[in-house]
Amino acid sequence: MKYRCKIQNSKSILLHILGKGAKVTMKKIDLHIHTISTVSDHAFNFSMDALIQYVNTAKLDAIAITNHNIFDVEQFMQIAGELSIPVFPGIEIDIENGHLLVITEKSDLEDFIPKCQQIHRFNGGSNTSFVTEEQFISVFGILLNKYLLIPHYDKDPKLALSKVPEIAKFITCGEVSSLKKFLSQKKKENVPVPVLFSDWRACEPFSELDGRQTYIDIEEITLTALKYSLRDREKVSISPEDGHTLFQVLDNGLQISTGLTVVLGKRSSGKTYTLNQIAEQFTDGKYIEQFSLLSRDNSTDQESFNATLRNRGDCLAENYLSPLKAVLDDVRLIDLEQDSKDIDDYLKALKKAANEASRQDIFSRAALYQESLYSTKDLSTLVNLIDAVDTLIANSEYQDIIQKHIEPTALYSLAIDLRKKYINEQTKILQKKYVNDIVISIKNELQVRSSTTPIPDIDFYTILMNKSKVSRFEEIAELVKKERIIEQRNLYSYRIIAKVAPFSGAREMQKVSRTRMTFSDAFAQYEYPYQFLKQLKSKEDLPTSEYYKFFAHITYNVLNQYGTQASGGERSEYNLLQELTDATRSDILLLDEPESSFDNMFLKDGVDTLLKEISQHIPVVIATHNNTIGVSVHPDYIIYTSKEILSDGSVKYHVYSGHPSSAELIDLEGNTISRRSVLLDCLEAGEPAYIDRRISYEILNN
Repeated sequence: MKYRCKIQNSKSILLHILGKGAKVTMKKIDLHIHTISTVSDHAFNFSMDALIQYVNTAKLDAIAITNHNIFDVEQFMQIAGELSIPVFPGIEIDIENGHLLVITEKSDLEDFIPKCQQIHRFNGGSNTSFVTEEQFISVFGILLNKYLLIPHYDKDPKLALSKVPEIAKFITCGEVSSLKKFLSQKKKENVPVPVLFSDWRACEPFSELDGRQTYIDIEEITLTALKYSLRDREKVSISPEDGHTLFQVLDNGLQISTGLTVVLGKRSSGKTYTLNQIAEQFTDGKYIEQFSLLSRDNSTDQESFNATLRNRGDCLAENYLSPLKAVLDDVRLIDLEQDSKDIDDYLKALKKAANEASRQDIFSRAALYQESLYSTKDLSTLVNLIDAVDTLIANSEYQDIIQKHIEPTALYSLAIDLRKKYINEQTKILQKKYVNDIVISIKNELQVRSSTTPIPDIDFYTILMNKSKVSRFEEIAELVKKERIIEQRNLYSYRIIAKVAPFSGAREMQKVSRTRMTFSDAFAQYEYPYQFLKQLKSKEDLPTSEYYKFFAHITYNVLNQYGTQASGGERSEYNLLQELTDATRSDILLLDEPESSFDNMFLKDGVDTLLKEISQHIPVVIATHNNTIGVSVHPDYIIYTSKEILSDGSVKYHVYSGHPSSAELIDLEGNTISRRSVLLDCLEAGEPAYIDRRISYEILNN
């Protein structure tokens, strides 16, 4: 699922603010390089100089040597000795009509070499022969999680994972052949994480291989770190700018990720204390505290939930009815009955004046007696235009964009010309008003002295426009209340549906007003929009800004997976999901032990997915001791808190941190602790408990 955020590039803005204090962890790797010409390759001569040049030019942080169906340990050791970056031993195996990269640690060479020799014998040295899955497993064994396995996934010759089901269990990423395919595969959820490598034959002449490498979000370059990160598509990229960055968040030097940071620790070890400290650094942060969304009293919770829905419905109604609101502001002061009376009075006066024409006196025969007044021009559009130009000139935040399209001198000239125009038009208006005042004064004097009936001034154009505006308003009012669904979306297992329909009674209008005001008289005229508006105007306690709400009934409902109203626990789940979604409007999201209020399936299927999406836009920090959140969410950074009671009885908090793929976490004083032990102790209640559960699950599975 996708969620729109307030600022799409908030990460880049944050990094700009952090500047040089930020620590980038993205590493550039190429795990598919050939150094030996085989029957599967075109003929080439390996060049160490070309390989060194490639590593330096591309600024690679790690490579792997992956020749077709063969591994040359002497050449590998020579390459590893010449390069200053990690070099991983590997082999590209022709298997089941496709290709599979098998990469291991340098420390595993003693076991890896004979396995590669056996693969070479199975393959037979032919460019048309392939080993079977059975043969592969007979060589490498069934426990393949010690290796990094990368198949040709969207690259010829493709390895269909359906043909290697036992191997596929251990495959988390797949090689693609182009940038376009990388971007396409990364957007998909149920396919291996894409990687793009050079597949280069290291020979002269060397030519740059731009864009045929992959950036991966790790701190330490080990096989374990690679395997961990290549399970998460958010940790791979073809650009270093797409990765997460570490930045200092507290004065003591503590860092967090611009992505997702998990805070681990036993109870009362300082997790919440650390969250509180971080929260104090962000004035516009979102902090969801422990138990804050948990349902306690059903009736109170239901009332609060309904109030929340009403508020969201009000926001939706305001957006949906905004065109009607603008029209209402234009017709609210129109009085068609008064316009009709003015026309009647005019016609009566005109008829009477015609009958009295033979009795005109010297005053009524004067030219100014029936003289019409000058009309004046509305300058509001010109004023708005001047204000807009002034805004462009005064704006400093986006001045570079403005000046890219409009020269400053042109803006200043435009501002001057608009003001000259305003002065000229305003001068004409004042002149006309001056003349009108004189004409009115003379006409009044003549009418006082004359015995004939004066003909009143009347603006037929305004009257005609008023009638047209009301007619258009009635058309719009009928359209906006036409029954339809105006919004429908899914949030985890919940369905949010917003509908518009006509009001069915005065009671519904009263609920919208949230007052004891009666609407029976108004509802009686509901089918006649203009008359209905008159009834609303008659209610002195009803603000004019609220009129638009009563022309269409907007309902906002949350349904569970069964299509019924959410229960107490479901309301809590929905509230959390909605709070998380709304957090994208904030600068940071802090979440304290959500597992205290919600079950693991909801956390895994609903919350984890949403948190990963949010962390692409704002930093997310979660305090937890639950493995569903702490591990399954695939954090970008880990913080571990522990409490020490000193000899004098005082308390000292230790805060360790590090990348989730790192072997050790380091505290602010340089002390280290095993990352593996932290995860097992905090999330699994220790290694013995973890092993016992695993054995139990295996027994049940068998």
